[in-house]
Amino acid sequence: MIILDNLIFSLSVSLPIFLIMLSSFILQKKNIIKQEFINAANFIVFYIALPLKLFNSVSQSSVADNFDLKFISFAIIGTTISVIIIYIYSKFVVKEESKVGAFIHGTFRGNFVYVGFSLLENVTGAVGPLASMVVAFVVPIYNVLAVLVLVLTNPDNKAKNQFKNSLKNIISNPFIISIALGIIASLIEFRFPPLLQNTANYFDVLATPLALLTIGATFKVDKLFVDIKPAVAATVFKLFINPTLTVLAAFAIGLGNKEIFLIYILFGVPTSISSAIITAAMGGDENLAASIVMMTTLGSVFSLTLFVFIFRAMGIV
Repeated sequence: MIILDNLIFSLSVSLPIFLIMLSSFILQKKNIIKQEFINAANFIVFYIALPLKLFNSVSQSSVADNFDLKFISFAIIGTTISVIIIYIYSKFVVKEESKVGAFIHGTFRGNFVYVGFSLLENVTGAVGPLASMVVAFVVPIYNVLAVLVLVLTNPDNKAKNQFKNSLKNIISNPFIISIALGIIASLIEFRFPPLLQNTANYFDVLATPLALLTIGATFKVDKLFVDIKPAVAATVFKLFINPTLTVLAAFAIGLGNKEIFLIYILFGVPTSISSAIITAAMGGDENLAASIVMMTTLGSVFSLTLFVFIFRAMGIV
C-alpha cells in the first residue's frame, strides 16, 4: 500500500508537467498555437513572468538566513566537475570530433528554471529562495562553461569571439537582474504596495504554466531520430547517471533533504532548449544539440517520476 501511495504521489507531481507540454504540442500541431503566440509567450516568460517570480521569491525572504554557502559551492563545483566527466564520457560515445561540443553542452545544461521550478512547486508548493539563489550563480556558470566547451572542442569556429558576448549576456540576463534586485529589496525590507504586489503575483502564477506551454509547442518529433546514438548516450547520462552521482555526493557531504532534492532537480532535469540555440549560434552541431533536447525532454517523463518515487520512499520529499 505504501508503494502504491508513493507511486501515485510521484505521478501526481511529474505527469502534470508533461500533460501541459503535450497539450501545447497537440495544439501547435492543430495550428491553434501559432509561432506568433510562442514568440510572445517566450518574451513574457523570459522578460516579465519568471523575473517577477524570482524577485518575489528572494525579496520576500531573508537573504542572510537563506544563503547557504555550502550548498551554492556544491552546485557550482558539481556543475564544473560534471562537464569534465562528460568530456571523458564523450570520448567513448561520440565518434566525430565536430559533435563533441554539442554533446557536452547538451548533457550538462539542464532546464532548471522552466521544468525544475515546475517540479519543485508541485512537490513542495513553492520555488523558495534557495532555488532562486541557485539561478543567480549557476546560470552564469552555464554560460561561461558553454562558451569554453564550444571554443575548446571547435577551435576553428566563430566561438572564439563569444567571450565578450557571453559576459554581456550574463550581466543583462533578466533572471540575474531580478535576483539582484530581490536581494537588495530583502536587505532593505522593501515591499511593493498591495496594488503592485497583487499584479506581480498574477505574473508569478502565470510563469510556470506558460513556460511549459512554450516547451511543448516547440517540440519537434523529427529531431528525436537525428544522431540517435550519441543523443541516447547523452540522455542516459543527463537523466540518470549525472543526478545519481551528484545526489550521492550530496549525501556524502551531509546536505539536508531539501537541499538533496534541489540538487537532483538541478542536475536531473531535461536539457534546456537554450543549449541547442547557443550551440547553433556558436558553430556547434545543431542537429545533435536539438536531438538531445527533444530526447531528454521525452525521457524525463520516466526519470522524474522514478526519482521522485525513490525520494518519496526514502522520506526525502
